[in-house]
Amino acid sequence: MGLYFSVVYPAMLVLSGALFVVGAASLAFIRLHPVLKGLVTVTWIAVALHFAAVVVVLVGGSTAGIVITVGYLLASIALLPILGIGRLGEPPAPGEKVDPDRPVLRADQIARVDAIAAMIVSIALAVVAWRIEVILVAGAPA
Repeated sequence: MGLYFSVVYPAMLVLSGALFVVGAASLAFIRLHPVLKGLVTVTWIAVALHFAAVVVVLVGGSTAGIVITVGYLLASIALLPILGIGRLGEPPAPGEKVDPDRPVLRADQIARVDAIAAMIVSIALAVVAWRIEVILVAGAPA
């Protein structure tokens, strides 16, 4: 459990902060969009590792509320598809049927949508990680 509180939880907070900062920078400077895409991949991996670490803590004898903890874990996973949502505005591939009702965004608009989504998700991930930490501290053996 000590590993979770000394490494995993702080790493999630640092990652959330980095995601926010890179999202804000990408919003201001469109050229940073590829960096944001790379950080989104890192975020997916970090959330998976966070999930695994919390499950290990829960199975390892914590008396924390399992239902609410798993609910927060699932919420952190549910946030991930929002990252990179700008790709929905990409133009269709050549030869693909064009849907007249589907909006097509320019590259700068896609980058801005991704940047704002990253900023929102970073805040939500930090809050979810904090809530899980509070629950695990309350259920820690004395």
